[in-house]
Order: sequence, then C-alpha cells, then structure tokens
Amino acid sequence: MKFAYYILKDIAQDRPKIEQFEVSLEDLGEKFSPDVIKKSCKCCFLDVNLDPQEILDYDQNQEILDLLTILDVSLDTFEEIIEDSRPRLDDYGDYMFILFKSIEKHPTDIEGKFEHQCGLIVYENVVISIHTGIPVELNRLFRLYSRNPQMLIQGGITYLITRYIDTLIDPTYVVLDGWRKVSDDIEWKIVTDQTLEKKIILNTLIGVRESLFDTVKILQANREVVNRMKSVKFPLIKDDFIPPELDDHIKHLLDESDILRSVISDLMNMYFNAESSKLNKILARFTFATAILLLPNLIAGIFGMNNKYFPDFSFWWAIVIMIASMGVVWFIFKKTRLI
Repeated sequence: MKFAYYILKDIAQDRPKIEQFEVSLEDLGEKFSPDVIKKSCKCCFLDVNLDPQEILDYDQNQEILDLLTILDVSLDTFEEIIEDSRPRLDDYGDYMFILFKSIEKHPTDIEGKFEHQCGLIVYENVVISIHTGIPVELNRLFRLYSRNPQMLIQGGITYLITRYIDTLIDPTYVVLDGWRKVSDDIEWKIVTDQTLEKKIILNTLIGVRESLFDTVKILQANREVVNRMKSVKFPLIKDDFIPPELDDHIKHLLDESDILRSVISDLMNMYFNAESSKLNKILARFTFATAILLLPNLIAGIFGMNNKYFPDFSFWWAIVIMIASMGVVWFIFKKTRLI
C-alpha cells in the first residue's frame, strides 16, 4: 500500500502553496496522521492506494486493520469501498462518504474494460481517498489546481473533491473512443465480406454491447451522486464551487454511449443481414441447379415411355430440346440476377 499527501499549507501572492510527499504506514500513525495534519493546513488530500493482493483477506491483514484504526474508518465502510457497490453519497454529520466508480480501457481485451471503485471520506478540511489502481495522475491534477488558485482557495474541499471526481470520469472518454474504433473496424470487415472472422466479429459485438450496458449503469449512478451533491444542502459542500461542467461531462458520456449502442445494434443487424444474404445466394444456386435439370428430366421421362401411340422421334432432337430448355432456364435466372 502507498500513501501520498497533498497539503494546501498556505497562500502566497494569491497562489496556493501545495506540499506533496509520500509517507509510510508507521509515519501515518504518528506525526502525519490526518488529525495532526488538518490542524496546520488550509486543506489536505490523502491518497491511499491499495494493492489488490492486500485486500483479499483484509479482515485478517494487520496492516489493513491498523490503517482503518488510524483513519477512523469502520470495517463495514471499507468493505463497501473494495467490493463492487453502487456509487452513492451519504452524509454522516461530521463527515461525508462518497462512493464513485471509474472506467479504464482494458490493455488487451478490445471489448473489455477495467472498473475501479474509489471511496472518498470527506471531513471539514481533509479528504481521504481509498482505492486500488485508480487511473488518476494526482500530480497533474494538483498542477491544474495551481492554474486556478482562487477557486481552490475559496472553494476549498468542495472544489478539491469535485475536480477529483471529474478526473475519475475522464478515462471513460478513452474507453468509448476505443469501442468506436472497434465498431468502425467491424463495419469495414462486414462490408468487405471477411467471412473467416465472422465468429470473432459476432463475439466482439456482443462483448462491446454488454460492456456498454455496464458503462451506462455506472455513469447513471455516478450522475446521481453529482446531482445529489448539487441538490441537497450538505454542510461540507459549497454549491457555488461545484463546476457546472461536471454533470455536463457525464451527460455527454451517456449520450455517446447511447449513440454507440445504436451503432452496435445496427452493426449486428448488418452482420445478420449479410449472413442471410449469403444463405439466400446458396439457396438460389440450389434452386437454379434443380430448375435447369427439371425440363431435361421431364423430356427424358416422356420420351422414355413405352407407349404404342407415341410417335417416333429422333434421339438427337430430344437432346437439342433438352439443351434448349436448359438454356432458357439459365437465361431466365441470369436475367433476374438469381445467379
């Protein structure tokens, strides 16, 4: 596990002075505990990045239990953070608990994705972020704070957590862009009739569609958190410093997801129509073969009868009539483009 502090110590010439450093679990329990740090700063952000292996048996991991004691976090709250839970916002009076999800592009599986869950515990001037492998560059995030110092100075915790949440949303754009490129590639393969990859194409479309459904659910739940933050009066939240573009970003992602879902549905229809067209062509060839042999068989059957009233007929004339009938059938099929 890794611990990183980002502390707004002071303001010099209208610019925030942010200190950044990493600490160990031992230091976190002594001179760098949140209770000590918050007394000597404007606001601070503690990032707790856990290794996935460390949380497998968290209730028996002494380091995890010590961490929860230091941060004054209950075991039930920690369970909600590390397990797959729906994003939400709860107010407990002296602190606020925010559960948020981030989506990251899968490095190898083109229709897959990684889901990261982050728990934010917000006090008056302290924010504690607990997660495993969140794709957020905190150094870059805090450099962005320096570009708009007045918002950070005046907005404090509100501006800090809303910008952090906005940063958690950003990787979703990359995920959707990757799926859009996959859909373009599949469309080209369907149009160019690459039949050797038809099973791969169908499996990929189904995988992307399922991932899109999950993504929409996550975005809708994340949006509920943002809307609750804006609509309900919380003592720790200043409404004026919630960026309006935060909800706009999620709405834009939901709109993009809906468009992409429509594209995937259209591609699946194209795929099945292409497969149906191939089947129709095969059936047309069988029909042509049956039709072209039907008249010769009929003529052969008639002239092969032993009937005393049937007139004498030259063998070669029968052959000519058979070939002519086959030619007529071929011409009709060719004219109607059935072959």
